[in-house]
Amino acid sequence: MTSPRHEALRALSEETFDLLIIGGGITGMATAREGAGRGLKVALVEAEDYASGTSSRSTKLIHGGIRYLKERQFRLVRETVAERMALLEGAPHLVRPLWFLFPVYRGDPDPLPLLWLGMWLYDRYAGRKLGTLRHRRLRAGDALQKEPLLRREGLLGAGLYVDAVTDDGRLTVAVMKDARRRGAVVVNRAPVVGFLKANGQIQGAWVEDALTGEKIPVRARVVLNAAGPWADEVRRLDEEGAPPLLLLAKGIHLAVPYEKLPLRQAVVMRGRDGRIMFAIPRLDFTYAGTTDTPYEGDLRALRATGEEVAYVLEAMGRMFPEAKVGFEDVVSTWAGVRPLVRPKVGVPADAVSRDYQLFKSSSGLVTVGGGKLTAHQAMARHIVDDLFPSTRARALKTSALPGREPLPTLGDQELWADDYGLPLLWVEKLAWHFGSETPEVLRLLPKEGEAEVRVAEAVTRFAFSREDAFTVEDVLARRFPMALFSRDQGRGMAETVAKVLAEERKLFPHDAKELLEGYRRYLQAMEAWREEV
Repeated sequence: MTSPRHEALRALSEETFDLLIIGGGITGMATAREGAGRGLKVALVEAEDYASGTSSRSTKLIHGGIRYLKERQFRLVRETVAERMALLEGAPHLVRPLWFLFPVYRGDPDPLPLLWLGMWLYDRYAGRKLGTLRHRRLRAGDALQKEPLLRREGLLGAGLYVDAVTDDGRLTVAVMKDARRRGAVVVNRAPVVGFLKANGQIQGAWVEDALTGEKIPVRARVVLNAAGPWADEVRRLDEEGAPPLLLLAKGIHLAVPYEKLPLRQAVVMRGRDGRIMFAIPRLDFTYAGTTDTPYEGDLRALRATGEEVAYVLEAMGRMFPEAKVGFEDVVSTWAGVRPLVRPKVGVPADAVSRDYQLFKSSSGLVTVGGGKLTAHQAMARHIVDDLFPSTRARALKTSALPGREPLPTLGDQELWADDYGLPLLWVEKLAWHFGSETPEVLRLLPKEGEAEVRVAEAVTRFAFSREDAFTVEDVLARRFPMALFSRDQGRGMAETVAKVLAEERKLFPHDAKELLEGYRRYLQAMEAWREEV
């Protein structure tokens, strides 16, 4: 019996596709879903794991970007607010409404009346579907009642508005599963190593199966480079020495235990340079970020530095002085880069537009730069419209993703905790990540053992068989991100995950040890900043 991966690799080598997409982040995956949904033959290849780049390293928000109103990017905000509303309906298990408190202090660059005007416009873009979740204007006393941990000195008032929080890695995986359900051929661990050309025009690409080393020719009418931060590297496989299209802007985040910073809602805060950041409660953690600085280093060595962690902690200390959050409270960090379209000389990274653009080389390679997680569905529609205009009438009308219904209720979770002998918090975490697929994960639980080990085994078997997870990092950083949101960074689950993956992949025992060692190296990189402070 052949595996789904084997069948996908066979299809890559035997079929000719309308569209070959390079890159398994949210942009490429959404475009694969859109194209397949319109009846196109679509293939997508990802060099590493789905969402392993920028799409699992964001602030994990689905938001319109209220700060972009000040920069007069009205079209971008209108589109992203509309997309936020669509995702709240289509993926309620992964995109959840969350109140945001935006405090204004004496000396801040944005006066209260301007903030309140911006929130009014923000709600207008959302339309009637927003219902009771409309913004509120707060005086200083009201703001402190809403969030007692706020700094009191100089507080003038605040705005309270709704955006949404997500799990970006799982959102990308859910889009992948829907793309595959609609007929797209999707493969990870399959980097592009060159292009197929005829008369100077791209006809497809050479793809290497990273698990076997086999090289596969994939033929396609159109090739889309959606490799995010690696897009310029892919372009140079087509045209050696091609000048860069992208400006890479680095952002880092950190997480602390919720009891150290027990926020009642998300809070907008500022860095020492005035940059807007967020502090966001998430189950039993609160996380904060992001920075925004140009990045020109090795993308494979991306990590938070001691200076960047100190910058975020300083902002938290200024906004929540009584919490006294310090270096010792940081449980995890993550770092990503935004692949922004390179602007004119002199424009700072945090002022560069987050909108996307398409570029076409003389050989026909189409590259996408820029874009926002929130707008991934709208971007996909525009991209497929541009590349295949005859399919516009068949554009997808739904945002529904696997796992959306029926949503597990608290009653469901309590019943499952009873039935499977698990602490309610573990069931809550499973439901938060897997939605209506939670019962399928629970059915894979071994009957005996500690809760953490049983959950690790069930999640790993599900992630391997349904979601193409091949390493411990795939499971614990993106499918069920305990690397970021557990006190021990997933160490207590890692050995079980490695053992089950080795069993599922039919590897030798020493390979299981290497899987575990690979995860340890990932955690060492995450923790390297501590040596710099």
